[in-house]
Amino acid sequence: MGLFSFLATPLGFVLRWIYELLPNYFVALFVFTLLVRLLMFPLNIKSQKSAADRARLAPRLERIQKKYANDRQKLAEKQQALYEKEGVSLTGGCLPMIVQMLVLFSVIAVIYKPLVYIKQMPDADITTCTTAVVEAMKEDGTWDEKKDKNSFSEKSYYREMNLMEKVDKYEEKIHAALVNGGKSEADAAATMDLLKETKDQFSVFGVSLLQQPSYSGILPNWLWIIAILSGVTALFTSLLSMHYNKASQPEQPQQPGGCSPNMMMYMMPVMSLVISFSVPAGVAVYWIFSNLLALVQSVVLNTMYNPAKIRAQAELEYAERRRKKQEDKERLKAARLAEQAACQQEENEKRAQKAGKKPASKKTVTEDAPQETLAADEQVEE
Repeated sequence: MGLFSFLATPLGFVLRWIYELLPNYFVALFVFTLLVRLLMFPLNIKSQKSAADRARLAPRLERIQKKYANDRQKLAEKQQALYEKEGVSLTGGCLPMIVQMLVLFSVIAVIYKPLVYIKQMPDADITTCTTAVVEAMKEDGTWDEKKDKNSFSEKSYYREMNLMEKVDKYEEKIHAALVNGGKSEADAAATMDLLKETKDQFSVFGVSLLQQPSYSGILPNWLWIIAILSGVTALFTSLLSMHYNKASQPEQPQQPGGCSPNMMMYMMPVMSLVISFSVPAGVAVYWIFSNLLALVQSVVLNTMYNPAKIRAQAELEYAERRRKKQEDKERLKAARLAEQAACQQEENEKRAQKAGKKPASKKTVTEDAPQETLAADEQVEE
């Protein structure tokens, strides 16, 4: 998380400002996610335009690939020449994608650390409270070294959420640790109120979203709905992306022993579903928001720049250019044949004159022409 703190800090101020206007964590979270998507929209448009440009060149690229399939160097040269001629950059969509990934991980840092970025609680206080919870769990025998050590470590994404999930149970231990750490009774009480207030924001209809959906094992609970919705929305996002990609790109045969793109499209939602059962449900709620907004964004971008339509239009334009080129070739061929025929006739006339014969008459013979003229012409032609 430290790698992305330089972006997470200003984003945290934005989320806190939204939270102050809309004092509900998940309402503020949805508005925050929407705002981030809107701010990133110009970069998404740039990426979509790059995809549309590649789709426009796809018909010609495929023919180049087919023609130079056995000459890798020539193939690369021809492809590069085509991109330069059409003004399309191969790396045009890279920068937007890099920026989006940086912002995405920074947003995740903000979502996973509400105490730091929304409540602005000092990290020292969070560490003191977490240490108190760990010691209390070890005392009452609920500590699982293998599981809980990672959950409450400073490097854990979910340390703050795990802390808030335990705050009611170990309230006295946490309060005492804060006082022993140098805080006054009033400051310790204020810190406890801040923890409880934030914890309450993760409660919906009495169900805490700080818990993992898998906390009850194989027994269903209400949090399963959130985990399943996270996987389902991820699946819809993948299916929509697959639909648009399939429409703009030709069917690719599956390589022996390889993974098809369709398989990867299905694997990601499955992984999202599995992970959603093992993280605090509040994180899965953010994923649901993000997936739903991604669906809307995908529809809007493909309405603005639809690679499938652009590819189809490019196919028509390319076919029209080939038709005109073929017509030009045929006209040029006919002109050359006519020129050759004229030259041949002129050569024949010269030979006839040298032989002392009368050149063939260029007058067209009709059915009404005199028989003598016709016979004379026939003799000359012979």
